[in-house]
Amino acid sequence: MSLLSKQTRSAYFKALGFGEYNKENLLKVQKKYFDDPKEWDGDYGVHSDALLRHLWNMHKYCTHFKPEEFKCKCGHCTGYPTYMKARELQHIERIRTHFGKPMIITSALRCDYFNRKCGGLSTSFHKQGRAVDFYMAGVTDSFHNRLNSIKYIKTLPYHHYTYGNGINSLGAHVSRPGMGNALHTDTK
Repeated sequence: MSLLSKQTRSAYFKALGFGEYNKENLLKVQKKYFDDPKEWDGDYGVHSDALLRHLWNMHKYCTHFKPEEFKCKCGHCTGYPTYMKARELQHIERIRTHFGKPMIITSALRCDYFNRKCGGLSTSFHKQGRAVDFYMAGVTDSFHNRLNSIKYIKTLPYHHYTYGNGINSLGAHVSRPGMGNALHTDTK
């Protein structure tokens, strides 16, 4: 994938309230969002591109979430090894709106390192910005509630797969005790 054009970067910067697209303002954005100070250079590369795409998609598709709720939790990367895709953000917004309760994102974007640490597959949708693990009080906190939640979630456009401890969207029993009361959902 190629980097966003300078014209698109400029448009995104203005729309996101970052001012003119220039090295000084890019550095401010990097310092605000990147965990790794080595990435605070004011230069536009693949990590800044992923961050800007993520911020833009959040601006365009999310009203209930902040960009940093989706960042990789490894502490070794920028926090934005890729960006959340529009379909996945629309998917979780629909879930949040339908149930009308706060959603706690327990895992979203993952770098290779963190994905391995979590025991994720090498092809994990988390590494592609197409998966979110979340918890919602009263919605995912029991087997019965997870089952009912999955019934709704699998009716959504672009739904691919959802699972939690005890059940998946194919109706099979799965054992995922490490997930606690969270659900995983991803999109095509």
